[in-house]
Amino acid sequence: MSFRVAVVEDDVSIANLLKRVLSAEGLKVRTFSTGERFINELFEYGEQFDLVILDVMLPGADGVSVCSFLRDRGVNVPVLMLTALSEEDDKVKGLESGADDYLTKPFGLKELVARVRALLRRRGTFHMSSSAELEFVDEGVVIQGRKVKLTKKEKKLLKVLVDNAGRVVSKDELLVKVWGDENVSLRVVDVHVKHLRDKIGSERIKTVWGVGYRFEV
Repeated sequence: MSFRVAVVEDDVSIANLLKRVLSAEGLKVRTFSTGERFINELFEYGEQFDLVILDVMLPGADGVSVCSFLRDRGVNVPVLMLTALSEEDDKVKGLESGADDYLTKPFGLKELVARVRALLRRRGTFHMSSSAELEFVDEGVVIQGRKVKLTKKEKKLLKVLVDNAGRVVSKDELLVKVWGDENVSLRVVDVHVKHLRDKIGSERIKTVWGVGYRFEV
C-alpha cells in the first residue's frame, strides 16, 4: 500500500525537500502553497490523503485554522504541524485545533520521517523496512508473519515505542503512558523492556543510556 501525503507549506524550498525525502520513503506526495488550495482540492475534487503535513505560518488561512476546519467537518486524517514557533502556548493551540503531532523548525529529517512513520502506522499497517512488517493483533503482535503473544502491559509498552519509532522515549514518559497512576518504579519499565526483547528480538529496542528507549525501524 502506498500512502498519500499532503504537504501544505508556502516555503518552496522546504516543500520540495520534504517531497524528495518522503518520496524516497515510498510515499506519494503532493505539495500545496496555501491552506485554501489544499482545502479546495480536498472538498471540491474529493482528493484523499493519509497524512497532512501542515505549516502553521501560512499566507491567508493559517495552519491552526485549516486544522480546525478539517476537524469541524469530520476529517480525521492525521495532521503533523510544522512551525518556527517554539512557545508552549503555540504548541498547545496547534494540538487543541486537532493536530496529532507537532514539530518545530528547524528540525532533523530523520526525526520528521520517524514522526511521519508513527502517524501512518496508526493509520494502518506500515512497512518499516523491506524485510520487516509489524502488526498489532488481539493477543500480541505479528512480526514478519510470526505471531508473538504479549501481556497487556507488554503490548501497550510496545505500542508506545512503535508509535514513536525513531525517537527516544524516556522512562518517565513510558511509565505515565503505560502504567498511568499505578504506584510502580522506573525499574518496572526496564523489566518489561527485557521481556519484550526476549520475545521480539533485542535488536528492535535500543537503550539510550540515561534517557530511555528507542524503537528502531
